Amino acid sequence: MTHGSHYLGKLYNDLIINSPQTISMDIPSDMGQGRIAQTKIKHGVILSDWQMCYQSDMNVQGPVSKEYMQIIFCLNDGISWGIMDDRRSVTIQKNESCIYAGHGGTEYICYKKDSNFSFKSIKIPIPYFSHLLADYFDGQEVTAYEKKLLGGISKVPVTPIMEQILTETSQFTQYRGGLGYLYLDGKLLELLSIYLGEVLELDILMGKSISMSRTERTAIMEAKRIIDSQLAFAPSCEELSRMVHLSMTKLTRGFSLFYGMPIHQYVIEQRLAQAAQLLLEGDWNVSEVAAIVGYGKASNFAAAFKKRYGVAPKNYRESRFDSAKNKV
Repeated sequence: MTHGSHYLGKLYNDLIINSPQTISMDIPSDMGQGRIAQTKIKHGVILSDWQMCYQSDMNVQGPVSKEYMQIIFCLNDGISWGIMDDRRSVTIQKNESCIYAGHGGTEYICYKKDSNFSFKSIKIPIPYFSHLLADYFDGQEVTAYEKKLLGGISKVPVTPIMEQILTETSQFTQYRGGLGYLYLDGKLLELLSIYLGEVLELDILMGKSISMSRTERTAIMEAKRIIDSQLAFAPSCEELSRMVHLSMTKLTRGFSLFYGMPIHQYVIEQRLAQAAQLLLEGDWNVSEVAAIVGYGKASNFAAAFKKRYGVAPKNYRESRFDSAKNKV
């Protein structure tokens, strides 16, 4: 019995040691407040979480490795940084993100005092990123992605589904050993599938299968950006039509072809995804979440949420954690 207990104890310790490890650093109190955390997963991918608020302007500069693709998600106050060798700058605002290949040069940034910075970033080794492209896409698609991503900086809005996945990555601590790595790998691929779909111009993927002018395509993509930016108060189809200067017929038909669902259904899906994220964070009750995502009646929200996720919103957070524990 003692031998069995010793074996199980050693196995448990080994699982903990071999799980993804997070290194974190608190911002010194004389400089401000916040924390920077970093988790390294398989294939050399690095996930980082930056929460910072400084008491005075903080100027930082440093080299950017050429070995990584970098994706940065801005979740609060916006920020700008300069690239010295290219003499250019990049700016991302709240709920905006960017992706670019490391250029090997030096970047400089100023964190303004009393700003609440909240970023999540992903660094993917370029060989592994290229391997993923080759594994999942055909030659023409790979060429399109490489041309789009390796030669510049692409910016896309942070959608509610992206935020939900980013929030869920923190749940890897519910798993032990290789399961933690497997969980994070799955979340990374899930996020990339959504992110790359946003980055690449849809007309490259759609090709000639949809008879539509570039003006119409641009208008439809703009309609989606408008919805994502004001999800709780998303305009009606009629209002969207006027805002993007496209007829109702062309807008609704084109949106369904591009995004695989009607506008109304897309709004519902995005609202429920945002609600799921809010419920996981645990800071709001069901009525508050319903109002935040645009439901006038909590009962209507609860019914829609249960239909989508199979559980009542009040039980969603507990059910996710219970599910994670059962898999350990």
